[in-house]
Amino acid sequence: MNIHYYHICANGADVRDFIISRKDYYAAFNLIAVCAANTKVTILSFSLEDSHPHIFLSGSPEAVAQFKTLFEQLYSKYVSATRGGGTGFVFHCELYPVTDNQYLTRVATYTIIQPTKDGKPVLFFDYPWGTGSLYFRRANRTPIWYYDDAGNIHTPKRFGDLPARERRNILHTRRFSIPNDWLVCNGYILPSNYVDVKAFEAIYQTHNRYRVFIASPARIEDELKARMAEQRGITMEDMEARRLCSELCKQMFFTRDTRKLSATERIRLAQALRRQHRLTYRQIATLVHLPETEIRAYAH
Repeated sequence: MNIHYYHICANGADVRDFIISRKDYYAAFNLIAVCAANTKVTILSFSLEDSHPHIFLSGSPEAVAQFKTLFEQLYSKYVSATRGGGTGFVFHCELYPVTDNQYLTRVATYTIIQPTKDGKPVLFFDYPWGTGSLYFRRANRTPIWYYDDAGNIHTPKRFGDLPARERRNILHTRRFSIPNDWLVCNGYILPSNYVDVKAFEAIYQTHNRYRVFIASPARIEDELKARMAEQRGITMEDMEARRLCSELCKQMFFTRDTRKLSATERIRLAQALRRQHRLTYRQIATLVHLPETEIRAYAH
């Protein structure tokens, strides 16, 4: 594959109370748009569950890592502001590179079927908190985000034409914005502004092939979860991880102190830790004293 694809998600067991209200859904939904507008990534699909998000995107390793970090920061700040401090909320996503075409066709649909798969009484193409309604659909249909709760259809407006207060309420952040010509409707920043529908559809090429992967059996889901677990890596006890890092550093560079290494040497050490011990990127970043974005970019 010439394009770098990635799957971002969080472990629902690790993220407590990711979404607890309708307002939270709006915030997470719109913050994906904000992060897309302020990083050099291409969003292909996403869905939001009350326990975790799923986002499928493409871009350079550095840009995708930047998107992930920005989304974590902005949503965590939103939660802190709306629920009060001291809630114990910790939001951390994992970033999984898509390594081959078979994995690509499976993970793309996996990111949009979540609401139906998890038991919600809705088919994924009628779910407003995801992009499942965008693909392989008639051009003249009315997007689901145009309807209000009473079934009335509203006309989208340019973001730049909205009053300042309404713009702030839609963004859920004061630090970042979106282009003035992006359309919003009923409080949603419309995914049609930034989701590359054609790129998603090109993965499957035909309606029927897409249908096949939408209906993938449970064994394929098990395979996806196994791959995600493998890519995520292993979190060891801190003392054990430090011991392994110290020993490897001594073998490679004749010192146990990673702070004495150059940036290039730290990257080499990170690569060796990942290759030999499958430690998580976050733990490796702590051990070698480099940003996690750099570890993800170079220590595959």
